[in-house]
Amino acid sequence: MTLPKVTIIGLPNVGKSTLFNKIIGKKRALVHRKPGMTRDVISEIAEWDGYCFELIDTGGIFENPSLSLNEKITKKALEYAESSNLVLFLVDGTRPPLPWEKEIARRLRKMGRQVILVVNKLDVSTKFDLSPHFSFGFSPLCPISAEHNMGLAELLDGVISFIPPKKCEEKEERKILILGRPNVGKSSIVNRLAGKERIIIDSAPGTTRDVIDVNVKFRGRSYRILDTAGIRRLSRTRDSVEAAGIIKAKKAISFSHLCLLVMDSTQGPTHYDARIAQMVIDEKKPLVLVANKWDLIPNANAVYSKIRKIFENKLKFVSFAPLLFASALTGRKVPDIMEEVEDVLQEGSKRIKTQELNEYLLPILRENPPRTGKGEEVKFIYAVQSEIFPATFVLFATRRIRLEKNYLRFIERRIREKWEFKGNPIRIKSKRK
Repeated sequence: MTLPKVTIIGLPNVGKSTLFNKIIGKKRALVHRKPGMTRDVISEIAEWDGYCFELIDTGGIFENPSLSLNEKITKKALEYAESSNLVLFLVDGTRPPLPWEKEIARRLRKMGRQVILVVNKLDVSTKFDLSPHFSFGFSPLCPISAEHNMGLAELLDGVISFIPPKKCEEKEERKILILGRPNVGKSSIVNRLAGKERIIIDSAPGTTRDVIDVNVKFRGRSYRILDTAGIRRLSRTRDSVEAAGIIKAKKAISFSHLCLLVMDSTQGPTHYDARIAQMVIDEKKPLVLVANKWDLIPNANAVYSKIRKIFENKLKFVSFAPLLFASALTGRKVPDIMEEVEDVLQEGSKRIKTQELNEYLLPILRENPPRTGKGEEVKFIYAVQSEIFPATFVLFATRRIRLEKNYLRFIERRIREKWEFKGNPIRIKSKRK
């Protein structure tokens, strides 16, 4: 499938590579204060609201390309702009437009390309005057802070409105990691999800020694279900092979898209179940909880509420994660596991628009300011969601402050009351404006 092309151009050091990295969601382009760090043209597939496009980052367009290399970089950037469906012309909003930028604007108009003028570094100055930039003659004009994700949602809404709509093809298989203590039925759950016996099951704990993967299709999407060795204290392992399997299982958490923690309904949540859940949260990964062996609970319907409460109390620190009571033997609730997996991954991809976030959160923060211990007043100016997986919120304040854990939990509760983020950890940071 041929995707529409969106090219970022601008002078050196206006924030092109920072914007590129923020849109694609990873650090692909080299970012440095020294101008001209990007020399080659790099591209990545970007996604917004279910639509995909090819995003291209170019080298800085030099005003005086006296060096041969600078001349080549400038020429290449303009060539890519001419062959694109849309150009993001990035300028530095902390200074007036430069004559060379006016010349670039003239050349872009001559190309006949659709251009969005992106005015960057909105966060640097409290007196951010857009009026000089209207002289470029481009509409729309979009003010942003690429560094702090301010205005990016609005920019991307504009991008997909100007390019041919292309639905994203299926991405790489999502990796679902099955975790749990030995003999809680992890492999039985995997076999049920796969629809056939792919993994050898034995009543003796520790049968699974390595990370084993099984491909599963659910609603047309591909998943890789990764079954791991049962996790327990290394001091209790029987041999070096089992110990190696446990180490691999712990390492696999960081490479997964979501973790499924399988527990034993007949035993209730143990201290080590909670420890495994904490490992997942430490890695900031989405989490779904499954209490297996529900078929072994006598008079199950009558005691359901009581047992559920026991699990919820023991695992209160991951109360945001969905909890299913299932039976791999009978198939009870096993189909619901993939429903929850899909819901949780969808929740983790949410981006809250900066305006919506501030309209909701700022009144709460100002009504409930943090304690500083010195009697000094701290005022929050604005908040942004800077990342997904995990959802990361940055609170900008009038001065630097280390927020207490209780206050961070308070903010997290209020965010979840409004947007939930089911099954996903939330990270909150504070910075000085």
